[in-house]
Amino acid sequence: MKRISFLLAALIAATGIMAQDWHCVNPFPPAWNLSGMHFPDSTHGFVVGEFGTILRTTDGGANWTAQSSGTQDQLNAVFFPNQLSGVAVGDQGVVLKTVDAGTTWTPVNAGVTQTLTSVCFTNASSGYIAGWYGLILKTTDGGTSWIKMSTGLTKTLYSLCFTSPDTGFVVGMDGTILKTTNAGLSWSQKSAPSDVELTSICFPDKNTGYALGHEFYYKHKLAPKADTSFIYKTTDAGEHWSLQAKLGPEFFDLLNINFTDINNGYAVGTRGTYFRTMDGGEHWVEQPDMTSMQLNAILFPSTDKNHVGYLIGNEGLLMRTSDGGTNWSKFVRGTESLLNSISFPTTLMGFTVGEAGTILKTTDGGSDWQMVNTDNSNVLFSVAYYIKGEANIGFAVGDSGTILKSTNDGATWQKLYTGTKERLLSVDIADFQVGERAEAVGTNGIIIKTIDQGTLWDERASGTTKTLNSIYFPEPYNGFIAGDGGTLLKSIDGGNTWVSLPSGTTEDLLSVYFLDTETGYAVGTNGLVLKTINGGESWNPNTSFPGNDLQSVYFPEKNTGYVAGGSLSTGGIIAKTTDGGAHWVAVNPQNIQKLFSVSFTSANTGVVAGYGGTIFITNNGGTGVEEMTSTGKDMKVYPIPAKDNVTIVLPEGVNLKNGRLMITDIRGRSLMELPVLNRCTEISLKGLGSGVYIVRYTGSNETFSAKVIRE
Repeated sequence: MKRISFLLAALIAATGIMAQDWHCVNPFPPAWNLSGMHFPDSTHGFVVGEFGTILRTTDGGANWTAQSSGTQDQLNAVFFPNQLSGVAVGDQGVVLKTVDAGTTWTPVNAGVTQTLTSVCFTNASSGYIAGWYGLILKTTDGGTSWIKMSTGLTKTLYSLCFTSPDTGFVVGMDGTILKTTNAGLSWSQKSAPSDVELTSICFPDKNTGYALGHEFYYKHKLAPKADTSFIYKTTDAGEHWSLQAKLGPEFFDLLNINFTDINNGYAVGTRGTYFRTMDGGEHWVEQPDMTSMQLNAILFPSTDKNHVGYLIGNEGLLMRTSDGGTNWSKFVRGTESLLNSISFPTTLMGFTVGEAGTILKTTDGGSDWQMVNTDNSNVLFSVAYYIKGEANIGFAVGDSGTILKSTNDGATWQKLYTGTKERLLSVDIADFQVGERAEAVGTNGIIIKTIDQGTLWDERASGTTKTLNSIYFPEPYNGFIAGDGGTLLKSIDGGNTWVSLPSGTTEDLLSVYFLDTETGYAVGTNGLVLKTINGGESWNPNTSFPGNDLQSVYFPEKNTGYVAGGSLSTGGIIAKTTDGGAHWVAVNPQNIQKLFSVSFTSANTGVVAGYGGTIFITNNGGTGVEEMTSTGKDMKVYPIPAKDNVTIVLPEGVNLKNGRLMITDIRGRSLMELPVLNRCTEISLKGLGSGVYIVRYTGSNETFSAKVIRE
């Protein structure tokens, strides 16, 4: 039975551990970082990345599908010796194996907990894995079991390459290049120590090889001004290596190298950096910018004779070339347009709208979305759809007074005349059993109302020139509006007249939602949540997420509600309350973009949408948190939360030999690492921002992990 530790319970209460119960349904691939790929032939390929992502193509990259990996850990590398059998490796010692082309992936206990960085097979039976702390594993049964090979190192190893069943190479930290000539039984150093972090190695033939890396600076030393990436070359089967090229510009690191033959090679890295050589590396030419995203790997399948290659990178970047790397096309299914608003008139039918007139429709509760053609290119900011009895009507509003109307389940949309050029930011439809009316609000205090299903729109006085961002009617006659500068308005006559309410804030209020005529919520900039229990006469503030714009609020039940928002710099946030807004807990998945709308069709089924066409759905209220099992021999961390320093206490009896502590962010990226000399270690957090981090101890034969909060 799972037992959650007191520490984790405190963390959940204090910060909201990131949940993994929101599933990305648009765009595809999701905006996860993609880190490794392999093609066993020219048509079959696999890509792996964050949160257990595995993608597969069977038609040379024209189409890709997702596979279930069964893990949320980051996968760093994948290798298929043939079309059916493959192995993927990743963080925390994760090893996955498939024998059916990825239809099913089975976890393999390799006996390690270190991050695994690279995998390579020389045939269907023999394969190798490299990882942190000098780790090399070998299998002789196709990946079913693995044994440790001796390297004599504790340095992180990043990339493996074999030129024959017996001869192979691995590169890593401090300029490490190791070679084996006896199938991994022993490894010899073939380079002098340096400050270069070698991250990639490849051999276009058995004698000619290339190693790629960048300067790695410890203890916050200043980075060099230029030429921070290095390419080394060997022409004698790895016995001797010479520096062939130093490449810049400043702060751009090359991460991966691939050669299709001894002359034609490619190198990619951070900020979309992309170099190419056609003369065996004598000259490297920077290619035109394709993207600002980090490029993590480039591959031209060795069996492909048509100059087809692939690029993968951060935020789901997946690209293909068919002309040897001159031109690249991005693979994406769905839309990447910003989505501003969601409306579900039924539990299965829903709509979301956004940039460039985008309207998407779902008929299965949000799992699948299809584009609806409207012949409108203006940005749409809000959608409201109403289906009840004989009534079937929807409105979408946007730039320059745009209003679109549908009366056939959103199949087609008609543009209406509104008489205004103001930007309309929100629309709501009152119960069509009473009055057949709708109301829209926007810039310069505009309020327009229809009582004839949109044929005519009349302006109503708002008493303000502030931008009005949101309108909501909990019942036909009582309505509320939220706007910039703390603006709150109320109507008790069906929206004919509006009066100002005291909000007690000057923050911009971006969304308003009422459970009934008395209890409601308004959210806005700087993480502000306001609550009223007297119809808006007074409001109580709550600021749980400062620095974030809360763009949308929704309550599927009396005490259970959600807010969605975020910032452009830190990404998206989804927060949940189960006590009527007194406390809020972040439940969003990691590495999502800023969100603009949240809606629920039941207590547990909800949808959020936002930047980059992001759509996530949950079917369990979005609160499933990975639990940590207590072994009775846990690492202690205090204080919680911490300010400038945190103390780590290891269990009694722990073997400190070769012990190291590492602090990573919640995505697993290493931020600091230091040796352990005593059971009790104090670590300075002054170089880290506020947030949640992971501290991990790795020793000779055991590993402990815990979470750290910095205020």
